[in-house]
Amino acid sequence: MVIAVFLLSWFAFVYGFAILFENMYLIPLWIVVGPIPALFFVLFFLLLNFPILKYTKFTNSYKRYLTSSTAAFANHIALRLKIDVEGYENVPKDGILTLFANHKSYADPFIMMEVIKRPLTFTPKMGVYKLPLIGLWLKYLGAFPIDRTSDRNTAKAMVEAIKVVKEGMAMLIFPEGGIKDRNDIKMVAMRAGAYRVAMKAGADVLPISIQGTTDVKHRAPWRVTRIKVIIHPLKKYEDIKHLSTAELADEMFTIINNHL
Repeated sequence: MVIAVFLLSWFAFVYGFAILFENMYLIPLWIVVGPIPALFFVLFFLLLNFPILKYTKFTNSYKRYLTSSTAAFANHIALRLKIDVEGYENVPKDGILTLFANHKSYADPFIMMEVIKRPLTFTPKMGVYKLPLIGLWLKYLGAFPIDRTSDRNTAKAMVEAIKVVKEGMAMLIFPEGGIKDRNDIKMVAMRAGAYRVAMKAGADVLPISIQGTTDVKHRAPWRVTRIKVIIHPLKKYEDIKHLSTAELADEMFTIINNHL
């Protein structure tokens, strides 16, 4: 939907100015300049949807569709990503779910919001949550900021995250605790505490490997970047509940890294 809004706005700008100036030689100029006003119209469109995002439940189907559509716009128009998905059949349509993936680019959350076709939230760091408008958008999605400078705030966010997961919202977690090394495709040692949400909520665990995002910063937006998302078989809670968070972290580390 957001991509359609962008393209229609672009076309309307070119068409309107072509009629206004009645000079066919200026049409290439309007085509080149057109994405700028089209982008502003997209931002205006998203702002109009903020009240809907604010007053609807986290699991609302329109909210999920708008989020996925916005992510698709960021991925394919702004960043020029070509995303291939393997193992989509492993994503459960319902149930209590946490997803764990490697994290090498700020594009990773957008990729996952497009790929996973169910209500999805995640745990951004506090700095991202404080950005104007983006912070509000994350709040309306049910995101929980992680304040790594305060154990008390982190614990509070953890309690809220467990509550949301139990209510049916899928939670995406990057267990590395942020982007550690953009140039190394492999995951670094993970934080075992990241798995407490899954264990405390009694959630199934879905490991995911994201390939290619280390190239995004070098190629976007001028060149296409090929991304491959590998969704591994689901780990049912009943099969992992006997594990400690450290043991679960080691298992996820092996599964995800073996496909990077």
